[in-house]
Amino acid sequence: MLRNLLVASFVIGAAYAVHLEYLKVDSEELLDETWDEDLLMNEEQIPGVCMICKQLMKKVKKHLGNRENAEKIKEKLRRGCDKLPWKSDLCKKMVNKNIDLLVEELSTDDDPKTICAKAGFCKSVGMLELIQAFPQNYQKL
Repeated sequence: MLRNLLVASFVIGAAYAVHLEYLKVDSEELLDETWDEDLLMNEEQIPGVCMICKQLMKKVKKHLGNRENAEKIKEKLRRGCDKLPWKSDLCKKMVNKNIDLLVEELSTDDDPKTICAKAGFCKSVGMLELIQAFPQNYQKL
């Protein structure tokens, strides 16, 4: 009986120690803010990211002149996040992580939804949606 209690205590203690180690790792990640990198790897899964991106791209595109240089576009992107009424911190993280891609895409004639899809913030248009949008072309194929 005593042996069973000792074995059970050992197993419970080992499980508790493993649990504490996981908590320690999680708290260290929070202190280092390395969780931001994990968080932004799947931007599509974060609620509101697509909408934030589309609003920001719409505002920035509206204020872009012809042949803006990259530095001015970067500045407008960063200022645009400050002008969003909410989630400006998330917006700034999105912009900082993908600044070069966003600048490149803003230099094209793409619409905000396309830019955000290429940057990975929104889901891209699927084949079914394309077929539904252009049924006459699909029937020719």
